[in-house]
Amino acid sequence: MAPELPRLPVRLTLACTLLRALATQEVWQFPPYTIAPEGGSISITCSTSGSLSGVFLEQRLPKPTSVIYYEDKKPPTIDERFRGRVAFSGMQHNLTITLSHLQLSDTGAYACQAVMDDVVWGPDTLVVVTEKVPQEADMCQKAQLISALPVVLAMSFFFLGLGIGAVCVLKKTQVKKLCCLEDKNSACVVYEDMSYRGQNRMSTPNEYQ
Repeated sequence: MAPELPRLPVRLTLACTLLRALATQEVWQFPPYTIAPEGGSISITCSTSGSLSGVFLEQRLPKPTSVIYYEDKKPPTIDERFRGRVAFSGMQHNLTITLSHLQLSDTGAYACQAVMDDVVWGPDTLVVVTEKVPQEADMCQKAQLISALPVVLAMSFFFLGLGIGAVCVLKKTQVKKLCCLEDKNSACVVYEDMSYRGQNRMSTPNEYQ
């Protein structure tokens, strides 16, 4: 039976599908979804055509939040919650925004918003941040593996010894059978030789008869 998915990403997926269907084709956004661990990073690319004043990236779900506003040749505006965690590459018509040091609260639907003659939304990107495995648990797993290593090695040598012993016993048995076979063949040759000589030997007359 497949594991049950968390409810929040499922709801966000449905909402993103609806928003994507309503979005215009004047703003393109990639990727449609991305998954990253806590502390990791993700990148969202916003592309537009036509005259453009600037680009917003907003977290629309679960709670509307303006992440950044970018305009060529001007310092970007970054929300306090994302300050120190955002990097840009490209120009406003084809802008890649990288969010790093992800937090669980960063999970949500993100959309590019192009400021043209009118405000135009792009299709959303679903971002899912997964919980990071605690370092203590990771170290505990490594310690268990290290402690189990001597046992594994001992069992390996034990079975290797059994295998070598079985091969030696088998070889010894084969050698014994071969020796016995050679002894029997030798006895048969002597017996046949003596019988042949007995048949061709002339009898000596008994001088006392």
